[in-house]
Amino acid sequence: MRILLVRPGAIGDTLLTLPVIAALKAYHPNTTIHFVGRADVLPLFHASGLVEETSDYEALQWSALFASPETARRLLSPQFAGYDLAICWLRDSEGTIARNLTASGIQEVITAPGRPPADTVIHVAEYLAQTAGVMLAPDFQLTLPQRPSGQETIAIHPGSGGPQKCWPVPCFAEVIQHLEQKRQPTLLLAGPAEAQRLQELRHLLTPAPAFLTELISAPLLDVAYALTSCRAYLGNDTGITHLAALLGIPTLALFQASDPRLWRPLGQKVHIITISHQGVGNMSTQSILSLLDSFSS
Repeated sequence: MRILLVRPGAIGDTLLTLPVIAALKAYHPNTTIHFVGRADVLPLFHASGLVEETSDYEALQWSALFASPETARRLLSPQFAGYDLAICWLRDSEGTIARNLTASGIQEVITAPGRPPADTVIHVAEYLAQTAGVMLAPDFQLTLPQRPSGQETIAIHPGSGGPQKCWPVPCFAEVIQHLEQKRQPTLLLAGPAEAQRLQELRHLLTPAPAFLTELISAPLLDVAYALTSCRAYLGNDTGITHLAALLGIPTLALFQASDPRLWRPLGQKVHIITISHQGVGNMSTQSILSLLDSFSS
């Protein structure tokens, strides 16, 4: 069976598709999957072994989803004619996407919005699975080839897609300083969107802690391999937090502006902390450190 999956979106949104892909593979044995999504996740999806082919959603070819049936046939049929199923997580109220995928020669087409309705409380991954007609495995874990040995480092990611989702930078600095006093190797992760928060954090950590290393704006697959060498992870509601959880790393996820009922990272060792705009509810930074230590031991 050959399946085309189209799932654009943020890193976290995209990573939550992985358990759904695993469920599709279990439900349809001997399936070949072509995944279309954001370019920076594609090497990770390849390394997972869950997909056989990938395409960048920003490539010109995929504009055919919204074009005429003739254009869709011209751009998509040479590669996808004869595919058994396409699942496209995009809003398609007028049926244009479904029409064009059908015109390209795909036998069955399912389209659905990328997120559940606003008045529905269901985890996003569960929603995606329902639209695909499969059930998620409760014990899914993302595995990568050649997993590094040794797990002594604690990873920290202080950023997120929006400031309203972030624990204050001074709180992260305090955690790192406490870990430094314990001579605990710590890995600081950040992407291009966290430049301002990273600058503030470095200023608070002057002089630079001896046991702190940084991995900044690295490819997602490199971040994934770095996380596999960690014994615990602390971060906001962000794509990297989803990645750590899916890899089976003991994960402390800080939620503020988003609803963990919909966006809880999926993993066997995930602890959710709901934070307020002033800090972490009634919990002190020391409490977070104690929880992090016990959670990772």
